[in-house]
Amino acid sequence: MRIKIITILVAFIFLATSACAPLATVVPTSIAGNTSESTTLTVLAAASLTESFTELGAIFESQNSGVEIAFNFAGSQSLSEQLDQGAQADVFASASMKYMTAAVDTNRINENEVKNFTSNRLVVIFPKNNPAGITSLADLAKPGIKIDLADKAVPVGQYALDFLNKTVANPSFDENYKDNVLANVVSYEENVKAVVTKIALGEADAGIVYLTDIIADAVDKIGSLEIPTDLNTVATYPIAQISDSKNSELAKAFVAFVLSSEGQDVLAKYHFIPAAGFTVTDALERTVTFEKAPERIVLVGKALFMVADAIYLFPEAGESIVAIGTTNQSTGDFIPIIDANYDTKTILDGSAGAEQIAAEQPDLVIMKSMNAEKLGAPIEALGIPVLYLDFETADQYQRDLKTLGQLFQNPTKAEELAAWYKGKVDAVTSTISGLTDEQKPRTLLLYYSDKDGTIAFNVPPMGWMQTYLIQTAGGTPVWEDANPGNGWTTVNLEQIAAWNPEVVFVVSYFVPINDVVTQMKADPQWMLLDAVKNGKLYGFATDVYSWDQPDTRWALGLDWVASKLHPDLFPDYDASAEAREFYKSLYGMDEAAFESNILPLFKGDIN
Repeated sequence: MRIKIITILVAFIFLATSACAPLATVVPTSIAGNTSESTTLTVLAAASLTESFTELGAIFESQNSGVEIAFNFAGSQSLSEQLDQGAQADVFASASMKYMTAAVDTNRINENEVKNFTSNRLVVIFPKNNPAGITSLADLAKPGIKIDLADKAVPVGQYALDFLNKTVANPSFDENYKDNVLANVVSYEENVKAVVTKIALGEADAGIVYLTDIIADAVDKIGSLEIPTDLNTVATYPIAQISDSKNSELAKAFVAFVLSSEGQDVLAKYHFIPAAGFTVTDALERTVTFEKAPERIVLVGKALFMVADAIYLFPEAGESIVAIGTTNQSTGDFIPIIDANYDTKTILDGSAGAEQIAAEQPDLVIMKSMNAEKLGAPIEALGIPVLYLDFETADQYQRDLKTLGQLFQNPTKAEELAAWYKGKVDAVTSTISGLTDEQKPRTLLLYYSDKDGTIAFNVPPMGWMQTYLIQTAGGTPVWEDANPGNGWTTVNLEQIAAWNPEVVFVVSYFVPINDVVTQMKADPQWMLLDAVKNGKLYGFATDVYSWDQPDTRWALGLDWVASKLHPDLFPDYDASAEAREFYKSLYGMDEAAFESNILPLFKGDIN
């Protein structure tokens, strides 16, 4: 690679660009043919574009023989000043329209050539070990917190001030919040990269940067905190060739390349928001294209609570959902607990059809893919886009979280969530990795039902989440050959007695699980089983919903099952502590809310 990353010094820019040779011919995004002499294209780009433009430059050079790109990465205000002072360059990419406009006003940029090529948003960052205990935006105002910001002359610095200004009128923040945060600022930096560096080194407790600044070499050194959309600023990035460029056609080609689908894919890789529309691939491998982020989302369909709980892992979700179907599963309803604006949304009946859904004027409808034929197709026939998700298996969680990250233009959150779930699985599998097959208890998981007054016990298919939890936690499913189908299969007591499992887990979605287990333990037929004799008949852990399902709580279920199957390997397991961490990390739920809304719902053999 021959890309030159040049420092900010104006004098150096003049020297670096004085030898630029003109280019004869170009095509829109590449040069036609080879050139006998090297041609240097000088690009002034905002510091937040360093990684993405470096990669774009390498690709552009590879496609245009004889071309070298010399980048000058700095704060947009510094680059604008350089242009005002006469610095010679070919392309200007700014992190703010303000500084592009300044270049237009000094006739260095033709206003008609300016194009918005991407956008960005703010996020709070802190050192990975989080010495100040930053868990919410409110913590930034605590006395003694050391905050590092970019100077207000830099776009990201002004956007950080804009965020603080918005809190003044927000009742969720103390009236002195802005002043208290600013009182904690210990340094103002010349560009956003300097803020990231200081936070990564632990020289300050928190900073405000662009989402895209959480790059590969910093991701292991910093943590992040979302800034809600209503308080955030979407920074628009304009680009244009410089009017007196000595390589005008080549400059146009580079701008066109940045705006091309290939260029936009590179920017998206670094978590920038696409310039004009974006495409999401759903669980049915269909591509759904949006001109802008959906603002009126409707959630509907069977088994909705499993999808809804996952969607609400993204802080942007609650603001854009205008109507929602039934998310209650007998034991409770989680969405009203975490959505402060739930009462303002339309609550759709479980039988709501396409016309009722269309009446909400959605720009997107989301449902599980199992609803595609009966509900999704009629909605799509009305010209309303539908996005299908599964969230049924651990692998699908990784895939569907990525889809939601694309949809809400928050890929960093998606990556954090995917890493959290993977970390939970890895921790369990690592702990039990030394077990032999003989050391994995013969285990039975049963779903208890009493539909129409008839009691039945059912086993899940081998590909379902319930089976995955048993296997991954170090158990051997005894029902492996009993359910070749796609749903719960009823088994009789004779079959259960023949299996005589060492451990039995029971789930019940519509009858209180504690009552079910009490009755089973008192039944003479069940007393004959080794699991009951040895005190290893367990009611599956439950709070709002049972932890066995492919709902967001499945990771809690995995830890809990492992602790029951192998208590010697998980001696410090604490269900309450695990649940607190889950709700805090994934939903931002504080201690008081957990104590009030979740802890009283604990059922089953959760402790």
